[in-house]
Amino acid sequence: MENQLYEISFWVKLNADVEKEIEKIINLIQKNNGEIIYKDAPKKKEMAYPIKKEKTGFFSYIVFKLEKDKIENIKKELLFYKNILRFLIVKRKVLLQKEKV
Repeated sequence: MENQLYEISFWVKLNADVEKEIEKIINLIQKNNGEIIYKDAPKKKEMAYPIKKEKTGFFSYIVFKLEKDKIENIKKELLFYKNILRFLIVKRKVLLQKEKV
């Protein structure tokens, strides 16, 4: 099966080790035979509305390639990551200029 291009965007709790949480997500993708294409630097931001009583957090995203049938595995496992406040995985068609190596 051919790998598809995806993006996962996510919020990490302000008091968490954001780099450690990003590494956990990357390891999860790689464990499912995914390939990391681009990792955006996390940015501390105010949220539009509170998520799990948090008003500020770190926002980041990762672009990766993965087989379509493995996305559900990633979604299910991410639900157990306590420091990830919210995440969204979407299919991407193209890479942005800054994401090209």
